[in-house]
Amino acid sequence: MSNKAIVLDAKILIRAVLGKRVRELIVANAETVQFFAPDVAYVDARK
Repeated sequence: MSNKAIVLDAKILIRAVLGKRVRELIVANAETVQFFAPDVAYVDARK
């Protein structure tokens, strides 16, 4: 388990879905970094 963590905001969530680079970065680092997003970020991204 990694001690590295990143909190994602709504803009990053949108870029991960619609873009290519952010998604690639998340996938490439998923084994060594824990990614978190608060519920409010998901709500904002849906808007």
